Amino acid sequence: MHESTIRAGSAKLAGVGCISAAVLLVELGLTRLFSVITWSHFAFLAVSLALFGLSASAVFVHLTARRHPPDRLDRQLWRYSLVFALSTTIVAVLFLRTHLGSALTSRNLAVLASVYALAAAPFFAAGACLALVVTRLHRDINRVYGADLAGAAAGCLLLIPMLEVFGGAGPLVGAATLGACAAACFADMRARRVVAIASASAATAILVVNVRLQYLDVRYTKAGEHPWIFTKWNSHSRVAVYPETHHDWGLSTTYRGTHPFSYFMDIDASASTEILVAREAADVAFLRDEVTAFAYRLMPPRGQSLVIGPGGGRDVWSALLFGARRVVGVEINSIIVNDVMRGRFGEPSGHLYERPDVDIVVDDGRNFVARSREQYDLIQASLVDTWAATTAGAFSLTENNLYTVEAFVDYLRHLRPGGVLALSRWTREAIRVLSLARAAADRLGWPIADRFFAVERPAVETGEASISTFIFRTAPFSANENRRLRDAARDLGFRIVYAPGVDGRPPDGDPLYVALATAADAAAIYRSHDSDISPVVDDRPFFFQGVKPERMSTSLRDAAITDATDGISLLVRLLAVALGLVTIFIVLPLALNDRGGRRELPLGSLGYFASLGVGFMMIEIGLMQRFVLFLGHPVYALTVVLFTLLIGGALGSRMGQRLCADPQRLLVRALPLIALLAVSYAYVLPHIFTMALGLARPLRIALAVVLLLPLGAALGMPLAAGITMLGRRRPQHLAWGWAINGAASVLGSVLAMLVALLVGFRVVVLTGAACYLVALALAMSIPTTPADRKP
Repeated sequence: MHESTIRAGSAKLAGVGCISAAVLLVELGLTRLFSVITWSHFAFLAVSLALFGLSASAVFVHLTARRHPPDRLDRQLWRYSLVFALSTTIVAVLFLRTHLGSALTSRNLAVLASVYALAAAPFFAAGACLALVVTRLHRDINRVYGADLAGAAAGCLLLIPMLEVFGGAGPLVGAATLGACAAACFADMRARRVVAIASASAATAILVVNVRLQYLDVRYTKAGEHPWIFTKWNSHSRVAVYPETHHDWGLSTTYRGTHPFSYFMDIDASASTEILVAREAADVAFLRDEVTAFAYRLMPPRGQSLVIGPGGGRDVWSALLFGARRVVGVEINSIIVNDVMRGRFGEPSGHLYERPDVDIVVDDGRNFVARSREQYDLIQASLVDTWAATTAGAFSLTENNLYTVEAFVDYLRHLRPGGVLALSRWTREAIRVLSLARAAADRLGWPIADRFFAVERPAVETGEASISTFIFRTAPFSANENRRLRDAARDLGFRIVYAPGVDGRPPDGDPLYVALATAADAAAIYRSHDSDISPVVDDRPFFFQGVKPERMSTSLRDAAITDATDGISLLVRLLAVALGLVTIFIVLPLALNDRGGRRELPLGSLGYFASLGVGFMMIEIGLMQRFVLFLGHPVYALTVVLFTLLIGGALGSRMGQRLCADPQRLLVRALPLIALLAVSYAYVLPHIFTMALGLARPLRIALAVVLLLPLGAALGMPLAAGITMLGRRRPQHLAWGWAINGAASVLGSVLAMLVALLVGFRVVVLTGAACYLVALALAMSIPTTPADRKP
């Protein structure tokens, strides 16, 4: 039977959905595992490289067309689905037992290379399966592509329960189960169906048994091999507790008292906090001499405190120790609150999170403050950040919405008259905290010079980082308050970074801080500084990124030739490697296979598919960042945005052919609509979010779905229409179009981050819209009549 006469039955469509869901589970599951095993930027790098397996396999299918005859499609799909299931299971077992250090030694690089190759295997098998379906069933592409997107949407929903119920191995072993189910759907013989069902049953049994025995779990983390006494996964972290006392980076060197025993707790084997073993505030008296608690010397008696990111409760204890009447803590990680502090370690911690004067909320701190109607005497955030990779694939240069000008305005507006905002940061990045505070105060019409005080606990040991605490008031410091803070800093051995003038003297402290706090033109100071210390905003929230935009090109060039391991350097190398892989696995095979003019290459069609791949990733990543603040967590943004765009795309793919039988006419309508919606969202969404932020989360999620569904439906039409057009004229190049689209998607994700670093996420979305207009121009140049058949 000729391939063009083949139609996709319901079993094949179900198989496509299963394999697509499985691919998404592997991608996001590997991100979580890499974040624990090694540093989070390697997670982004590894998964991006592994995704090239999807594109390389499409090239493989094209080059081995004789070994993939259309009349054996069912057998081929069955075989590749089983290979996917088996390789995914092997990846899960070996990954969890891999010791991959974070240092760039020759040994670690060799292990990392082998890990990359191993991670690519499931993607290659699944990619071959999807490439075969798309190329062999291109006459039914609207239903096939709709099943592909619907399956990916289902995989997005499955990720959270897979991690929270089955742990780190859950997404991968669950994907193996789905791969085997896909094989059962594709099987054309009873014996093959029995093999597939048996494989799915075995993978399911592994999942169920592992819940109790925990034999599949991470053995080596980037922190080394430490015996933990508690560990649990959720969709955005792995929390572990160790029987070790946490290091006190901020404790005064003058302190000579005792320190209670504490448990060491970390998130993804990096960001850490401690659980103090205490019954009452008197047991943690040492916290009076902590630099992170320095601001509490200004809190009024029986004041009310808000702690953002309380973790194991140190800052909550500090507030109680200084006499707070009520402490509200906003912790984003539900495991820390419910399983650790209210569960396993509730008794050792003195049931801190269950006290009547302590109210702990599981939420994003920025989102909670923006929606809150309460006011506080003191708002505190101490070293609130993490190097953990989210399931969206974020890495070390990703945004942090806690540290933007808009966030600081929210904090200051939620303080009572005379209230205090206290933030503790590592001193090396501290100057930007002042620039944020100054910009926020300018928006509120306040001077900053007489409302700001900062102290530093200097490093003592070699290699130890120093910590600074910044205090911002809604009213100027009185002379008595100024003297009291100065005396306390001297008694505790803290260095004064900045103090307002007192008794007729000008402000004193670090010259840069004094200049920035008192200068009439802060912009001149930002321009003269070597690094970027200017305030960051929600549209470009890269607090930890210190390269000036005008020097970015030089930084990118230097990153490519040095051995730095910061996020930008790795991003540049990822782009270089991605371009190299596209050249080796896509461009060169295409050129060599068509040398001598045997076939006319459909360059316009290939450019069209590349534009769709880059444009989709630009719009998805740009919108996802916008929805993080609105929905309250990166995981919610990932799940809602990605699911809605995918399920909308599935609906759009199915509707496209019904709306217009001529694919080129359909593109004339769909592509401008996508560009128009993307541009509208880039400018209108912030205003909608401001008005709707006070809604309950279920209503905000519902609103997000309503907003995104039309865009998702439009995004689902162009790829199916392009495949239909290419299939009519050059069906032998369908695999190339599919491969180019996948490769361009990976490049698009990297380019999106570079554009965001340079000019912000709004421009990322606008760039995505421009890509769809480029695709429109290319689509108009593609001939729609079948090419002449040559013998």
